[in-house]
Amino acid sequence: MNAAEPIVGPVALVTGVSRLRGIAAAVVRKLARSGWNIAMTGWPPYDETFSWGADPGAPEQLLSEITGSGTRGIYIPADLSVASAAGDLFDRASEALGAVSALIVVHTYDPGGGLFATTPDEFDRHMAINPRATLLLAAEFARRYSGPPGLGRIVTFTSGLPLKGSIAYAASKGAIEWITTSAAAELAPRGITANAVNPGPNDTGWMDDDLLAWTAEQSPPGRAGTPEDAAELVAFLCSSHSSWITGQVLNSDGGWSRLRV
Repeated sequence: MNAAEPIVGPVALVTGVSRLRGIAAAVVRKLARSGWNIAMTGWPPYDETFSWGADPGAPEQLLSEITGSGTRGIYIPADLSVASAAGDLFDRASEALGAVSALIVVHTYDPGGGLFATTPDEFDRHMAINPRATLLLAAEFARRYSGPPGLGRIVTFTSGLPLKGSIAYAASKGAIEWITTSAAAELAPRGITANAVNPGPNDTGWMDDDLLAWTAEQSPPGRAGTPEDAAELVAFLCSSHSSWITGQVLNSDGGWSRLRV
């Protein structure tokens, strides 16, 4: 496709693209198949101390996958612990692809750490990368949203409780839920919905065989969730069919949070 050709189709900004098996990658693929152009971001540079399980070159490979069918895309590395990153991301995404119509916040920081192991610095880092970045991204998106009323979309990700051994992560996810629902109340008059998704135990490659088997045994459908399960819901929430859904925390977990006995 010639770079001078006008860009057709809505634009989504997806954070947390670091692994080809991750939820963010599945969201990118699904939205691209649904006609979206994609701006994606991930942690720069690849760092073993931070990007546990990340795939070097994943964003570039994912870009190659989605742009082969005519979808436009751009990868923008960003350190979301830096407050100015949100504005920079939207500047670059808009310049390359046009105004952003959907923000999907998938990135997360969780090196682990229970009640007695979590230091003040680690707690603050969780808060900066997870809820503070979510808040700043959502605010930047809402300031710039210029699409038709009723079609702006924000989707964030949360996790079910309890999260033993990851207490700062648990606190950060709780904050994301409240930021999302409170933002939804503010943004409804602007024609923007905001919802959070809890994907439950999800097989993104981090489970060993024993944990995967236990999860399948405990799950009502008899399997762990997949990134594609989460991506299907995100695609629906980003579509025109979801305009009456906002301010919700949606458990898309195969009944894990409600039906286990």
